[in-house]
Amino acid sequence: MRRILHLTLHDTRLFLMQRENFFFMFGMPVLFMLFFSTVLKGSDDQGKKLEITLNVVNQDEGFLSTAFLRQLQGESFDVQTISPQQADTTGFTRVLRIPADFTSEVLAGRQVDLSFAKEANSNVDFDVAASVHLHRAQVAFLGSVIAWSQDLPDTNLNATTLSEVEKGRLLAMVAEPSRVKVIDKTAGRGRPVPSGAGQSIPGMLAMFVVMTTLIGGSETLTKEKYGGTLARLASTPFSRTEILAGKVLHLTLVGLSQAIVLMLAGQLIGAIHLFGIQFSWGPHALAIVVMLIFYAFAVACLTLLISGLFRTTQQAESLAWLLGMIIAAMGGCWWPLEIMPHTARLLAQLFPSYWAMRGFHALITFGMGPSSVVLPSVVLACFGILFAIVGTRTMRVNQSG
Repeated sequence: MRRILHLTLHDTRLFLMQRENFFFMFGMPVLFMLFFSTVLKGSDDQGKKLEITLNVVNQDEGFLSTAFLRQLQGESFDVQTISPQQADTTGFTRVLRIPADFTSEVLAGRQVDLSFAKEANSNVDFDVAASVHLHRAQVAFLGSVIAWSQDLPDTNLNATTLSEVEKGRLLAMVAEPSRVKVIDKTAGRGRPVPSGAGQSIPGMLAMFVVMTTLIGGSETLTKEKYGGTLARLASTPFSRTEILAGKVLHLTLVGLSQAIVLMLAGQLIGAIHLFGIQFSWGPHALAIVVMLIFYAFAVACLTLLISGLFRTTQQAESLAWLLGMIIAAMGGCWWPLEIMPHTARLLAQLFPSYWAMRGFHALITFGMGPSSVVLPSVVLACFGILFAIVGTRTMRVNQSG
């Protein structure tokens, strides 16, 4: 064991002495995290209050139109009052017209038609949301008017006979917050699709652990294999098992150290809200680290396996790049697994990155406990053992020239 550790630390020290490795291990992944989290951070705002700009032409001078405008402001609308001339000459996206007889007709109990116009090229999603919120505002407003009118004298309602106190009471009722709160959450076995920094930061971490270990490790092992380094090591007291174990442990240590640094970087980005990014690994970061040990081990053993198939460093670099991209794409590092076709999700389970992303999202996106990473960790360990068994047969340490 001592000789394995000696070989591991020696290789790790040589790897870290190459300054260009620092940028590829830490600098580039952080830049990718920032870029994709910034580009996709709009999807992190799903839980924030929606505000839709609504331009209103209020042709009524009564107090009920004032109360209705206040009701609209409480329904996620950014109300902008405009004149009829502005509405006719300026291309506003959404315009609501309140007729001149709005107050008198509502007090008389007669139906009032409101005109809601939208531009032809306006955003359909926002148009639907505006229609829904407008309907909610109408229902809430009519409910307030009915409740308010019940406390008035049993006479015909007339704006001229109502006192300022009675009018102010209606305005106060409209301004009251809703007494019914609707909690929106995913029902049944469904779950939200990861998005924004919650997808990009774990995805970039899982991707670059593969890229760094696979590309750098396979290139180094191929060079050592055909440069005679492994053959010279085989002539020393090191056994073949100790040599391969040292190489795997070295690659595991490289991948794990990179993952932990990127975890800290992602936590720092979210803590200081850099570029408005909101992210946290949550309260079970230790469980994530444990899973990352098995993930780094699986990737290291995969590197050992494919290194035995390469004959030149050029092959190692090009094919490792290609394989790394496939692993990242199929494993859900670039996009959420939930949006992939069913067949693709089944195939994705053949890649270690799938199980790493599954464990990440179980903890930080879906709010599950540490037990949710047990299965991904076991599968990753099995991947590593399988890759190691096959890799020891593809890698020949006594070959030179």
